[in-house]
Amino acid sequence: MLPTTAILALVPVILLGFSIYNRVVIPLIARIFTRRIPQRPQCLLELTLRDKLFILQAKLVTVLFVYHLFLFITNVEVSHMTVSFTDMPRLLRSVAWMPLHLPGLFIIYDFFYTLFHWALHWPPIYPLIHKHHHRQITPFRGNDDAVNDHPLEYIIGEYNHLFALYLLTRVAPPGQVHALTAVVFIFIGGTLASLNHTRIDIRVPYIFNVHAHDLHHSQFKYNYGQYIMLWDWVFGTYKHGHSHSEPTLTGKCHWAPPPPPPPPPHTPQPVE
Repeated sequence: MLPTTAILALVPVILLGFSIYNRVVIPLIARIFTRRIPQRPQCLLELTLRDKLFILQAKLVTVLFVYHLFLFITNVEVSHMTVSFTDMPRLLRSVAWMPLHLPGLFIIYDFFYTLFHWALHWPPIYPLIHKHHHRQITPFRGNDDAVNDHPLEYIIGEYNHLFALYLLTRVAPPGQVHALTAVVFIFIGGTLASLNHTRIDIRVPYIFNVHAHDLHHSQFKYNYGQYIMLWDWVFGTYKHGHSHSEPTLTGKCHWAPPPPPPPPPHTPQPVE
């Protein structure tokens, strides 16, 4: 299949995948986990044209990423991965390593992402790139809020997954990492990123915490990790929950609830 044809064929598949996440996966998880993170003032109740264009470009970049991921995995001379699903001994041997490889991928990914995210908050750079994403003070749309990034930020964050896979396959013996591990890594990552931009209060102690990322959207100096909290613990930037001694909203938010409707005009009753 020609590259252009393959990429075009992926477009409806990826767009459908994003839609399924928002319409099926996230609502299903919300039915299972019923605790909710309290609301804060919303600065982005309505998406602007710029927001919609950035979300669309992110989804199209995801198409390219999936195509490049496929090329990397199937080029076993470069990826050093096992791609066969019919050679059962090799498949089972590779899958047996998945409980070690999957955490390794998230640790590698988030190490570089945490540093990248921290750099995006450097004052000379912040207004140019990352400020767009932080216009949303209270994420609630799932993956639409998650991918509403400046194009440069989204491209680097997305292809960091491929970089993590590359580094893991340099450390692991050739053939030990299976293609299925890469697929599971991407699907779990997409789910966690979407959940991080909802009001669903899911907490896996010492590993994953939606509330922690939600706090980052209002208090920028904490919780730079994407998927796990490990590197925030290491670097001293982890903060759990909102402190009652600090305001829950930092920065300016121009949203306010609409004023109540004016009372109906008083019509004096005729005196009999």
